[in-house]
Amino acid sequence: MAKDSTKITTALSNVLVSLASEAAQDVEGICLLNSKRNKGAVSVYVLPNEKVAVDLFIDIEQGYSVPSAVAVLQERVKTQIESATKFKVQSVNVQVMNVNVITQ
Repeated sequence: MAKDSTKITTALSNVLVSLASEAAQDVEGICLLNSKRNKGAVSVYVLPNEKVAVDLFIDIEQGYSVPSAVAVLQERVKTQIESATKFKVQSVNVQVMNVNVITQ
């Protein structure tokens, strides 16, 4: 029974990470770190009472407002997860790791 529970938890976590990653890709000026399947760039924690918390590690393109881009990202991730699952998003924590400077 424990193996089945672990498989379900892993599958659920993978689905939630996929939803959050997909939402992040739609935000202009935002790049998830470690773009190989976004492993490490997105973490999702399933909490009691059907809630989740999401951590995102991103780069932002030069010329974009960090607060504005992050606010859009947080709202899109929350909307994506809540509309596709039964879970309520408790928090979307975003850490901006780098600003990608465009050289000419």
